[in-house]
Amino acid sequence: MDMSNIPLLAILQKRMAWLGQRQGILSQNVANADTPGFSPSDLQQMDFSKSLRDSIGQPALTVTNPRHIALKPRGGDYKDYLVRDKEADPTGNTVSLEQEMIKVADTQAQYQAAINLYSKSLSMMRTALGKGS
Repeated sequence: MDMSNIPLLAILQKRMAWLGQRQGILSQNVANADTPGFSPSDLQQMDFSKSLRDSIGQPALTVTNPRHIALKPRGGDYKDYLVRDKEADPTGNTVSLEQEMIKVADTQAQYQAAINLYSKSLSMMRTALGKGS
């Protein structure tokens, strides 16, 4: 059985791949903390609703009965913008080791949560199939 056909597992695989790639970029930022003129970079956040739609091939939440509560998309006044963690030092480097290490720790925690969800999902499937865990 191909596990990538299961929407939940496909989403978790995409999330873990994104987190792994982000961890690589953050490690480059930390490694170049003393490189003159280096500016840190990061990945754009994953769009969970788009990933969900892509994995199941349809809109995630639809009203199929008139008694269902229709969810209206909330428009936000939020815009993505670049925030400098610190001013450039005399060499032009703008890496803040403290901020980068916070991002690294957060990425590790998110990756561990995704792994836990993945393994629990597989365990539930084994139990449902009568194979136990």
